[in-house]
Amino acid sequence: MNIVMIGPFAFTPKGTVSARAFFAARALVKRGHRVTILMPPYDNLADSGRKWTRDGVQLVNMTIRRVALTTPLTLAWRMARRALALKPDVIHIFKPVGYSGLAGYFLSELSYVPLVLDHDDWEGRGGWADINPYPRLWRWFFIWQEAGMLRRARAITVASRTLQTQVWGMGIKPSCVSYIPNGPDESLRTRPEESTQRRSQVRAELGVRDAPLAVYLGQIPHGNDLDQALDAVERVLPRLPDLRLAIFGTGDGLPALRADVARRGLERTVTLTGWVDHARAPDYLAAADLAIYPYRDSLINRSKCSAKIVEYMAMGLPIVASRVGQNIEYIEHGTSGLLAEPGDADSFAQMMLAVLCDPHKAKAMGSAARQRVWAKFDWDRMVETVEQAYREVRDK
Repeated sequence: MNIVMIGPFAFTPKGTVSARAFFAARALVKRGHRVTILMPPYDNLADSGRKWTRDGVQLVNMTIRRVALTTPLTLAWRMARRALALKPDVIHIFKPVGYSGLAGYFLSELSYVPLVLDHDDWEGRGGWADINPYPRLWRWFFIWQEAGMLRRARAITVASRTLQTQVWGMGIKPSCVSYIPNGPDESLRTRPEESTQRRSQVRAELGVRDAPLAVYLGQIPHGNDLDQALDAVERVLPRLPDLRLAIFGTGDGLPALRADVARRGLERTVTLTGWVDHARAPDYLAAADLAIYPYRDSLINRSKCSAKIVEYMAMGLPIVASRVGQNIEYIEHGTSGLLAEPGDADSFAQMMLAVLCDPHKAKAMGSAARQRVWAKFDWDRMVETVEQAYREVRDK
């Protein structure tokens, strides 16, 4: 098949295209399909107009000089026209909102090419529309876009069980909804061994050396729950005064997090690195003794499917996360990680101590996590479900 995917933003710095659409596309290319991903790089203007091929996938950033009031409409229209010019058998739209959602709307009006929609988080009421500081009109528009596009697509792929049940609740037939959680990057199969050789060097760069090191790696958006990580760290410090927490990433929530670290007087314990090159991310993970991801029990957290957890597992790291949403699907409590009760800093701290104070247990959990993520969530396996969805909408 000739498949066109439409992303919601540039390949980097955000991860929907690079850590979801691209991984699916690469697995489809292995199965003999042709895949092109079109992207609107409004969030990375330096990549405007860039075209390249990676692992057989054609990647195209649309040309955009600046972002103006009319840019979302004009760029979405251009993406829709470009997609049709490629004469695809099916078009897969990633996210029902924003630029990709607008392109999907135009495509549903312009042509009969089958549309498949990927839904990887919840934008509507109780979701990002309530967290991000959108103007009221934008908030209303995103909620309308999400509901409308979900009903216009012939098939829907969802990243979490919660999204699956929400889509069913909108009256969409279960047979039209495919559960496709996130899986690991193929390049991580051998990376743990390679990165472990640089462990001492990276720890020296971080100023950690022999101290116990916990890490968080990923985007830091508005509404993140990393204040709970700081709560847990404060509870761990009396037992492990040398503990270090490194938070790798950037986002709209970073300034507030930085201020919170200073307010608590944790500057010597918590390192906020800002943006890191994704190619180096595995080295930072391999330098750690523990990976963490605290959640509150919210609709956003129940709906999303964390690529961070997948990367932690693929790197063979012991993980402490919260018992919410997809974390329960990925982590077998006590075997491939530990799941604390959401919002319970005491529980989270005790589980951090259980890992950091028992290196044998930590190693066993990391090994089990690595085995599990490749056995259950390998894209080469999961893409068969994507392929089946394409065939069904194409043949209707």
